[in-house]
Amino acid sequence: MSRLLFAAAALAVATSPTLAATPSKPAPATAKVDQKTAPTKVDPAQAFAAMTKMLDKFFPAGPEPDPTRLAAARDVTMTMFPKGAYAEAMNGFVDGMADRVLNMSEADFKELMPAAKLKKGEKAPPPPSTEPMRVMLTKKDPMFDAKLAAGKAFAKTMFVKFGDVMEPKFREGMARSMARKFDAQQMAEIRTFLATPIGAAYGRQMVGLWFEPDVLRGTFQAFPEMLKLMPDMMKDASVLDEQMKGKKSDAK
Repeated sequence: MSRLLFAAAALAVATSPTLAATPSKPAPATAKVDQKTAPTKVDPAQAFAAMTKMLDKFFPAGPEPDPTRLAAARDVTMTMFPKGAYAEAMNGFVDGMADRVLNMSEADFKELMPAAKLKKGEKAPPPPSTEPMRVMLTKKDPMFDAKLAAGKAFAKTMFVKFGDVMEPKFREGMARSMARKFDAQQMAEIRTFLATPIGAAYGRQMVGLWFEPDVLRGTFQAFPEMLKLMPDMMKDASVLDEQMKGKKSDAK
């Protein structure tokens, strides 16, 4: 099986505790470390404190919102980002991604990669398998489906734990921002909409929509169009650079 196939398999079952338990080989004990070029060890607590200071500078806390509007905004964010929304969105994304990868074949992956040039005298490799990866891996390991299910269960538990920590802080930040951007009347109208069946359904699906294949496709499909803008942007950047150099000369 090719390296490409193993890479795809790793993506599909990366969260499996069974497969993740294999320890890595330690570095040879005889290896000498050049103290001049060796990287300096960073204290995690100091690194986190520095990152917190940076966040305070880049994203300073805004003024305290009106208490009434803040209370309404907190109610709104509970509908827009209900408990478990993060785990539901991430698990849906991971499950769908794993299933799509396992339904692909070695031939499918080879089509995605540029063809390797053969060296002089080298024979062409046999044609890649068209058998789905799920079938190939099950043949190799009869316990594959059970391991995959265990990996998915582990991921679901992990995302729920992450969500329990992250969601309250996200909702509070969103509520404070909404309370500043929308007045009392606007907040009331938003609450009225989200209280309707369609509004509640939208709130439950909002986060998951960010990870839908069509949304992600739209994001990536924009890249070629953005690249077409680069030549003109580089010209504009050159003009700006010349202007800045002129301003420096004027300052002298």
